[in-house]
Amino acid sequence: MGKQTINWSQRIPHRHGACFKDLKQFRGFTLIELLIVIAIILILIAIALPNFLEAQIRAKIVQSRADMRTIGIAMDTYLIDWRMYPPDHDPNDFAQNGFYQLTSPLSYLTEFPNNPFATGTSGLGDPGDEFGYEMGSTGLTPRSVMFGRAVRANVHTFNIQNYAPDTDDDWHGNDEWPFCGGGGNPCQNGGCNWTNYSPTNGTKSNGDLNHTGGEFRNGTYCVDGWQHIVGKFI
Repeated sequence: MGKQTINWSQRIPHRHGACFKDLKQFRGFTLIELLIVIAIILILIAIALPNFLEAQIRAKIVQSRADMRTIGIAMDTYLIDWRMYPPDHDPNDFAQNGFYQLTSPLSYLTEFPNNPFATGTSGLGDPGDEFGYEMGSTGLTPRSVMFGRAVRANVHTFNIQNYAPDTDDDWHGNDEWPFCGGGGNPCQNGGCNWTNYSPTNGTKSNGDLNHTGGEFRNGTYCVDGWQHIVGKFI
């Protein structure tokens, strides 16, 4: 029986050419196409990011207003028990720590809320474990009461302040509040004044969030640079 020659080139298909042909059908993106996709993504981020940040600010404002109302309820409960409000509170002054009287020795708040706008650079987060809310009040420290001091003009009122999105202090003369200006018009003589935050002027516009309680129509002080609040004053 004679030898049979096998032509392997005919029996085995040339797959290399087929593979290259298949790869050509699934080619990748060109550089221009990738740049166009990246540009579209960046445009979408530029549109969405400001709206996301605005929503965050609005949520913090809603949270802060709710927290200030909660603090105000605790302040009114304190007034019923002690016939005066706690004294002033200032996050930057350890000598003014009236809010601590809402948690000790009696607990009018199980947990004091933190200011959502308090950051490392806002002047609210430090020193110590401060809460980030400021308060002006006609209340007295226990030491002052012990030495016989009485609440001025028997006016019981407070104002809780939050620096709001611009994180700067727009309440001037709060240590004197609400008896400001020596009996004159503080809107004219540069006495104590606070500016209320209004989102209609822009989400990060000037002004503070304020929550007043008690007899805040007494005394004399200025609001928004033009509104003169005047009442019982001695």
